[in-house]
Amino acid sequence: MKKYFVFLGIAALTLAACTKTEIDETAIPDQKIEFNVASYVPQTRADNYVSLVKETTTFSTMAYLHAEGMGTTVQDYFGATGETITANDNTNPSAWLPSHDYYWPKSKKSYINFVSWYDNGGKPTIDKTAKTMTWSERTIATTDNIMFADVAWHYNTNTTSTENNTMFGAPEGTTVFGQNQVKAGVPTLFHHALSKLQLQAQCNPVEKADSKDASKKTTWDVTLENIKITDTYNAGTLALTVTEPTLPDPIVGKTSPWTGSWATSGTASGITMANTSTLTTELVDVLAEQSVLPQSLANAKLKFDLHIITKFAGTQYSEEIIPVEVALNTLGTTHITEWKMNYKYLYKIIVNPETTTVKFDPAVIEWVEDTNAPTYNVPTGQI
Repeated sequence: MKKYFVFLGIAALTLAACTKTEIDETAIPDQKIEFNVASYVPQTRADNYVSLVKETTTFSTMAYLHAEGMGTTVQDYFGATGETITANDNTNPSAWLPSHDYYWPKSKKSYINFVSWYDNGGKPTIDKTAKTMTWSERTIATTDNIMFADVAWHYNTNTTSTENNTMFGAPEGTTVFGQNQVKAGVPTLFHHALSKLQLQAQCNPVEKADSKDASKKTTWDVTLENIKITDTYNAGTLALTVTEPTLPDPIVGKTSPWTGSWATSGTASGITMANTSTLTTELVDVLAEQSVLPQSLANAKLKFDLHIITKFAGTQYSEEIIPVEVALNTLGTTHITEWKMNYKYLYKIIVNPETTTVKFDPAVIEWVEDTNAPTYNVPTGQI
């Protein structure tokens, strides 16, 4: 079983260091905001360092300024539509840059809330409070990728943050961003909003020597036809909410994760796949890995026709077309009852024509840590 890893990104905002302990805010020179790549250690896989550039060289950010002396007015610091942040190198970027220079507000009592996301086929609606983010009636294509980042609250010229030393599962005794939040970067941790699905199939064995004449063989030509997964959706709404942490004095930046789930909409049209070529003993893709909408599998079924042609010494003597149908949420001892955000799902169909047994081998692979569900045998005569 091959392993998969989540690709998560860090967008870092850096600022030149100030050497004074006590500063005159009116004399502070303009401080440019920059986005820099920072690698980090995923909490469950301390031996793997990953970055956003593995999946995309751009992402989007809204910046909401709460400025001293402006009361409850919230200003769009990156404009009403936000900024596209772009890596300065597509392979090994040293910085992620907006379309032009932005500068930190001078007052220590002013702060910015940052909301970041990536969507290659749409965009969310975000409230200026930075407490809600919604993808409404989003239709998911097979190549879509949607990610949302933890909200970065209350950032300005913050000077200290113990949180930045411990987040993202850094090994004990090491630091990820260091003490100075602005110099080391405002952390932006991305999470996948979609699921991934893949189906594979094989036939084993495809031949067997005759017990009386080893030079002659029984062979099986097996194909899967009319393959589909029924009663699944490809459209829905993702409504995310988050709670703003208490604003401390002095102001210290902090991050918070979103909560929420997809609500399906439209028609449960399912997923249809092309007929396979003749299966071999090697696993082949019936459905190449693609994006799917996270959802319940309460009514979903995997259906296909098992087409078997049996030959002896090259001469065909039988042909069968056997309908197969199995509820997805009954496979394995630990049932996969839903497709979850940030998970990959791999279903293997293993046909044994000698024993007339179709074997299902479902597995759920989290994008950070993988787990394998047990094998489930389905005798064709009982379907």
